[in-house]
Amino acid sequence: MRVALLYNQIKRYMLIKSALDKIAELDSPETIDYVREALMSGGNEVILIEADGNAYGKLKEERRDTDIVFNIAEGLRGESRESYIPAICDMLEIPYTGSGVLTLGLCLNKARTKEILRYYGIPTPDFQVLKSKDDKLDPGLELKSPLIVKLLHEGSQMGLSRDSIVCSEEDLRDRVAYLMYEYGEPVIVEEFLDGREFTVGILGNEEPIVLPIIETLFEDGQKTRLFTPDKPILPFIPKDIVINPEHRSVCPADIDEDLKKEIEETALDAYRALDCRDWCRIDLRLKRDGDIPNVLELNPIAGIDPSYHLPKAAKAAGISYERLINMILEFGAKRYGLKWR
Repeated sequence: MRVALLYNQIKRYMLIKSALDKIAELDSPETIDYVREALMSGGNEVILIEADGNAYGKLKEERRDTDIVFNIAEGLRGESRESYIPAICDMLEIPYTGSGVLTLGLCLNKARTKEILRYYGIPTPDFQVLKSKDDKLDPGLELKSPLIVKLLHEGSQMGLSRDSIVCSEEDLRDRVAYLMYEYGEPVIVEEFLDGREFTVGILGNEEPIVLPIIETLFEDGQKTRLFTPDKPILPFIPKDIVINPEHRSVCPADIDEDLKKEIEETALDAYRALDCRDWCRIDLRLKRDGDIPNVLELNPIAGIDPSYHLPKAAKAAGISYERLINMILEFGAKRYGLKWR
């Protein structure tokens, strides 16, 4: 197959005079090379296309010779930025891997995701969206402290810090004001669940494969995952910027069969409710030990570097990195009825 790999690469200028985690959704050159080499290991011819303002023209030029797009592009701007490449592919009638325009737009909006989860009876923390730093919490919602303040349209721990978990009105106001000023978008305030945190990778469509569950382990008073840049870009980061310590994880998670089954079923329900395709990673958390798992968010374009959660879970299932990438490609090709050698 001739595969066009669509991506957004971290550029050096992005690391200067800006919050470091604004690059959190983008890929290092090393990650892009890993994916390209994995696709080539499956016998595919691969062309690289940066998912910037020139992507439409490049895809239009290549569409007659392109069998499918392998999409890991997160987009550069806009509240539905992850939908940019799928929308272009739909317009140009080019098959592509992964979820469609609507799913990517919904999953990047935490509130819309949670509304759909609620509709299907899938547990998720109570929440409220604030669109102005002067917005007040609705007393009718009775949100219980502590609360966590997140950016509405971002993933990959962007905007999260040790100050994100708040217990007072003053701390809430300060955090909301900071996020809106620094990132220029609404925030979502939700009840913070203080129990164990898990992430679940899912592959496929008609009969999805649930990968081994990963548990995130927290130390030194840290209660949520924080953004840590990939090792290859560390030399380019200004020395005065403080880097968050890496969090530890264990896979498979040390849990009993009942909790394992409940986490897997909840993740699958969320995958289907949001109409995810081919691959996704879903984050869940318990309110406390013994409680039911709550879905925090879905990541239909999950981090795909070999050191990230989804490839680690695949490895625990006996699936090599090269095989994982080509499985995703095969799932996408099958949906379009493409012949696979």
